[in-house]
Amino acid sequence: MTGDDEPRISCIIPTLNRARSLCDTIEMLLKQSYRAHEIIIVDQAKTPDEGTRRTLAAWDEMGSIRWLHQNEPNSSTARNAGALTANGDVLLFLDDDIQIGPEFVAAHARNYLDPKVVAVSGQVLENGKRVTTKLRDTPNDAEIGWIRFPKNYGKRCITSWVAAGNFSVRRNVYFEVGGMDENYKRGAFREETDFAMRFLRAGYRFQFDPAASIVHLGVRAVPKGGARSWSGLLQWHHCVGDWYFTLGFASRGNWYRLLWFSFRRFVASRYNCVRLWRLPVSAFCWLLSLPVALLLRIRGPNLLAVQRADR
Repeated sequence: MTGDDEPRISCIIPTLNRARSLCDTIEMLLKQSYRAHEIIIVDQAKTPDEGTRRTLAAWDEMGSIRWLHQNEPNSSTARNAGALTANGDVLLFLDDDIQIGPEFVAAHARNYLDPKVVAVSGQVLENGKRVTTKLRDTPNDAEIGWIRFPKNYGKRCITSWVAAGNFSVRRNVYFEVGGMDENYKRGAFREETDFAMRFLRAGYRFQFDPAASIVHLGVRAVPKGGARSWSGLLQWHHCVGDWYFTLGFASRGNWYRLLWFSFRRFVASRYNCVRLWRLPVSAFCWLLSLPVALLLRIRGPNLLAVQRADR
C-alpha cells in the first residue's frame, strides 16, 4: 500500500504480568511489513520484573513503543486509556499473548482503503483448532449471529462478532459508541460483546477478515498473568460481567440463548459436571452475582464521553 490514503494504525495492548509473551508480541509487531503508526502498551503490573522493565523502558526511549502505566487491573479501562492516548486513524486492539505473521497489520490496514469499512474483526486460532468454513447462524445477525460465530472461520464476511484481542476500528467510531464499558472489572466476560452490541445498534457491522489472523496462546501456554484470568473456583467478576451484559442487551430473540449459554459456561460446564461438588458452589456464585450486576446496570454504563475524543 502506498499513498496518502494509508491508514495510521495505533496498536493498543493492555498487559498484566505477562513479561515474556508481551515482549515476544511487541517484537513481532516491530517486524511487520506495514509498520504500525504507534504501539501503545498499557501496563497494569504494579511491580514488573526488572528484565521486562528495562526492555520496555529501552523501547519506550527509542520511540518504538509508548509505555503507559495503570494501577487498576482492568482491561476495559486500559483499552480506553490507550484509545485516548492514540493519535492514529485506526485503533488496533491486541492481547499480550499472541503470535502473528509479518503481514498481520497490513491485513487490517488494507480493509480501511474502503471508506465503507469502519471496523475489522480478525481471525483467532487457539487450542489447536483448525480453520473452518462452516457457519451455524447468519453471521451478521445482530441478535444471535455473534453467539456461535466460529472465531477460526476462514472466509471474509460481514459479522456481528468480535474478539477484544484482535479487532480494529476507526478511532472516531470507537468514541462515537462510547469505547469500552469500564463496569466490566478486570476485563470481565462479555466486555467486547458489550462494545459490539452498541456498535451494532448504532448501525455498524464488522468486516471479518481471516487474513488478519492471530494465534492466541491463552492460559495453557501462558498460565500466569492476564487481567482476564479464569483461575479459581469462584469466577466472580466474570459472572457479574455476564449478568451485566444480559441485563443490558437481552431481547425477545436472544434472552433464552444468553441464559442457557451463561448457565452452561459458569455452572454446568464439562469441568464442573465431572466434579459434582463444584456444581452447587458454582450455581451459588452465579446467582449471587446477579444483584451486583443489576445494581451496576441501574447505575448505568461507565463509557467514554464523546467530547473527550475532540482533542
